[in-house]
Amino acid sequence: MIAIAKTKPEKGFEIIKKDIPKINDDEILIEVKFASICGSDVHAYVWDEWAKEEFNEFPRIIGHEIGGIVVEKGKNVKNLEIGDFVAIESHFWCNECYNCKVGNFHVCKNMKILGFGVDGGFANYLRIPYRNAIKVPNNIKKEFVPLMEPMGNAVDSVLAEDISSKNVLIVGCGPIGLMATAICKICGANKVITMDINENRLHISKIMGSDYLINPNKDNVYEKVMEITDNTGVDVILEFSGSSEGFKSAIKTIVEGGRVSLLGLYSKPFEFDFNNYFIMKNLRIYGIIGRKIYSTWFKTINLINKIDLTPIISHRIKLEDFEKGFEDILNGRAIKVLFEIS
Repeated sequence: MIAIAKTKPEKGFEIIKKDIPKINDDEILIEVKFASICGSDVHAYVWDEWAKEEFNEFPRIIGHEIGGIVVEKGKNVKNLEIGDFVAIESHFWCNECYNCKVGNFHVCKNMKILGFGVDGGFANYLRIPYRNAIKVPNNIKKEFVPLMEPMGNAVDSVLAEDISSKNVLIVGCGPIGLMATAICKICGANKVITMDINENRLHISKIMGSDYLINPNKDNVYEKVMEITDNTGVDVILEFSGSSEGFKSAIKTIVEGGRVSLLGLYSKPFEFDFNNYFIMKNLRIYGIIGRKIYSTWFKTINLINKIDLTPIISHRIKLEDFEKGFEDILNGRAIKVLFEIS
């Protein structure tokens, strides 16, 4: 089989050839049909400071947003059959640490992440523990299945608390921010404001349900939000950009007692005035990592057919054309890049 892999500690990936993986009694083999590029894959591609901490072995097959067909199963596998189409939970938990014992599998102390700590799914075939596969109902479009993993991030970011009747500022209109926009509207948010420096992404956010658009390169973020909210500010900030400047400008707009969900990964540490903008404003902060296993998956399955994800998929390419996909993301020409794998 062929696969996209990180072969050395520097920018870029390569196409490699590997044998089809052998499975054990508790694993399944998936023939990958669709896969999509995540922002964390982009961090790995450019080889920034965050990525350097995540890799300990080369070559490493990349990719964790996956949809495919079960083609082989171990003798201990339950509730999955050959031919089932599945989505993938990309976080591999140990079942032994304290966090796992109390049910917080998504923050396992010994977590391994598909495509970083273990070989991923930008390949023809993928081997995973069967507990990491989620059978997909037949009424869900198969090309949307890889997007269920990042959509779970959006679900947990939006629904960390009740969103109904809240004014929301979404920072960063990448794929997760765009999905979060739609989820906010479906779940009863009042005014949804989206913020990005990319005009095309702002346009897509309007299609996904945004009520107001802010481009920080053109607009005064604070003044614009105050105008939209009648000088109240927003109740909720959902931060997906990974931009320290975007975060700093957004946080000034939140009402006292508000809520912040942080998902965007920052390429390097930055200074911030926590005293005045968090402590003295009595804010509640949620760091979002992965999806709650398995409750978030059930929420995502229930929501996905209420959202048209088509506008988010900007590119459909083959594995061999991966470099164009990553470069187009870096240059702002792509939103979600989907690999169609035969």
